[in-house]
Amino acid sequence: MVVHAHRDGAARQISMMFRHRSHVDETVHRVQDLIDTQFTERLPLSLLARTASCSERTVTRLFRDATGLTPLAYQTALRLERAEHLIAQGATTETAARDVGYEDARMLRRLRARTGARATR
Repeated sequence: MVVHAHRDGAARQISMMFRHRSHVDETVHRVQDLIDTQFTERLPLSLLARTASCSERTVTRLFRDATGLTPLAYQTALRLERAEHLIAQGATTETAARDVGYEDARMLRRLRARTGARATR
């Protein structure tokens, strides 16, 4: 895994992927691996459950117990973190939204406003 050596002063120093990996649940790690590598894609809960070899309800419960987030909240946080990085590098909100898997920038703008991210371009 490549970690950026330079971050601006406002950037978190530990990525989303690392902050929620301190647990020892291998089932949740398998689900996180899938989300981490395909976070720009639509990942139905049924796919995550097949990956974890358990029911949708169980994968949601295990994931929340291990990380404090639902699988969707984790994926959304990964998308937002990557979009913020792209925007900081000069991408427009529209471009960043498409690059992280949103069809248009409206959802990204709402997420950024909800989390207090910097003004959109």
